[in-house]
Amino acid sequence: MVCAHTYYLRASLRMLVKYFSPPIVKSDTEEVSDEIRQRQEAVFLNVHMVLKAILDSVPMSSTILMPLLHDLFPYIGKPVFVQECFVRNLLQITTYLPNGRQKILELITDRMLKLDVRAPRQNIQESEGDEEDMEEDIVFDIDIEQDLTRDLDNRDGSIYDKKCSDKPMTHREANILDVCMQLTLTYISNVCYSKGECDWEATKKLYREMLLVFDRLILPTHASCHVQFILFYLCSTKTPICEGFIDYLWKKVQNPNTESVFRQAAVGYIGSLLARAMFVPVSTVTACLDLMCQWVHLYLDSTSEDVVNADVNHHGPFYCVCQAIFYVFVFRSKEIFETKKGHKWAESLNFQRIVTSRLNPLRICLPVIVKTFSSITRMHQLAFCDTIIERNKRCILPVTSNGLGSSSVVTTLDSYFPFDPYLLNRSGRFIIPLYREYQGCIEEDQELSNDEDDFLPDESPSTVEPQSVSLGKTPTDFLHYGISPGFKHVQDIT
Repeated sequence: MVCAHTYYLRASLRMLVKYFSPPIVKSDTEEVSDEIRQRQEAVFLNVHMVLKAILDSVPMSSTILMPLLHDLFPYIGKPVFVQECFVRNLLQITTYLPNGRQKILELITDRMLKLDVRAPRQNIQESEGDEEDMEEDIVFDIDIEQDLTRDLDNRDGSIYDKKCSDKPMTHREANILDVCMQLTLTYISNVCYSKGECDWEATKKLYREMLLVFDRLILPTHASCHVQFILFYLCSTKTPICEGFIDYLWKKVQNPNTESVFRQAAVGYIGSLLARAMFVPVSTVTACLDLMCQWVHLYLDSTSEDVVNADVNHHGPFYCVCQAIFYVFVFRSKEIFETKKGHKWAESLNFQRIVTSRLNPLRICLPVIVKTFSSITRMHQLAFCDTIIERNKRCILPVTSNGLGSSSVVTTLDSYFPFDPYLLNRSGRFIIPLYREYQGCIEEDQELSNDEDDFLPDESPSTVEPQSVSLGKTPTDFLHYGISPGFKHVQDIT
């Protein structure tokens, strides 16, 4: 009928796509038996056979199908089984419509981002009971930190096994997102790996398509927690993919025609990937730190003489690059100093000039990063930040607003580290084995214990809420202070 009368093509495709959302489940509390699932799989198989025949027979059908897939995507309030079925069938379409894969991945990513921003990290932790575990099990203590750090240094993978489970998420949007992420990461794994080996051509093609999706949807989205881990997992398939992604981000950072907010976001992705990814070798880390430090020094050469006070609004990308350097160095310093010429290489970065410049990055960057970076650089005689930090604590810089005068406000960088710890259960099995927790060395802990400890809560409850360390999803990750996709603002305790 469709071949003879294309007038009915839209109605036919619409009817077929509607079958991807089974009406048999009315709520999330309703259990779906294996018999129902098998029956639905038979229906889906028949629908795909008819859909493939139409796509093969009518060339214009693909242009009509894509808008229908967008319009008929189940509403966020629909049960998780309905969402799962629709996403699974969308991914199945890509097997016989390869030219439409990029648009289908974009459609799925767009829906997952909407779910992601509705499931903030703090809400997920509250729903999963992480905050109760935080209060009952661990309050940050130096002795406990040292014991747990030793455990992390000697871990054999058992921690990951405990964190990965098939238990549904308590948070509703997070549960739907978890299912969609699991389907998407499984699909990527099946495309990239064949018989246990990476299919390089298929991986390159998928990476190019996902990079377009990242540029259009993921990078501009604020407050996403988990969807960006699709690129994190894709980068783990091959080292050239990871290096290509970093190079793509760094070109955005260097381009002065790119909006400042996107340049800062790109720096956050670079810093977070270098710090958190287990698959990024030290050689890549040192090469990237060389590039970033060289850019910072050139920036100082061209602007520092004209600067009077630190100003986030005018020098936002500079401060983000500095914070990324501090952040990556804190995470990877132990591996760097274990190399033969690690200390000599670290001296060549000239941290002292960066921290003493008139732009004063230690004033703008997050206190938790500054404090830890100061401890490590002091211990290895690379830079001395304590005097500057103490001066910054006593100094409140005047900031002019709209040319109507000045007001004294605290100007702290709005950081963006998108690869904060992964909280989803079922899809976590793809991410957790590739993910690096913060591992502070014992000497560093002793250095921190000699100074005022910014991690410990002040006794006065009126100014700062107590900070503690969660064992729920990421044990002893002492540099995780994030509300997705970056850090939570940490007040400096004086």
